[in-house]
Amino acid sequence: MSAGTPRHTIRVSDELWNEAHRKAVREGTSVSELIRIRLREYVAAPVEHRHTIADSLVYLVPHAFNDLHGPAAGTVELPLHLDWGPETSYTVVDDGSCSVLYQLTLQNSGSIEEICRIVHPARLTALWPTMILPARCRQLWENTFPQLPATREAKEHRSWTTLSA
Repeated sequence: MSAGTPRHTIRVSDELWNEAHRKAVREGTSVSELIRIRLREYVAAPVEHRHTIADSLVYLVPHAFNDLHGPAAGTVELPLHLDWGPETSYTVVDDGSCSVLYQLTLQNSGSIEEICRIVHPARLTALWPTMILPARCRQLWENTFPQLPATREAKEHRSWTTLSA
């Protein structure tokens, strides 16, 4: 190591250091060199995928697009397990209202039958590009139903992921 290399300190018990030193001497090296080798290995090792709560969420997808037979107009009242907010009634012909209705349903429903009762195929296709869904949920639906347009908005707002100077 060069004279310009900064030194870093770690706290290790005397007993552990002395034991490591004796072993390193027997192997013809030093504890410092062993630490440098292990640090290089640690830094070079690939990072394992960290599983998050999002990875454990289950998203259900009907077997066929034609199974979707929700209303094309009118109002849908969501059950408490899908929407626990103060307003649980959604207007299907209003794009904003229907988008929220479908987003809540696709993300939170525990029943394919329930999804099929709520979601209308033509409305879903029309709203799909602007619906804000978790990436895994969107990917499952797009992989199952190629008729859904692939253009979309990210769940994260652009300003959350863009660094400003």
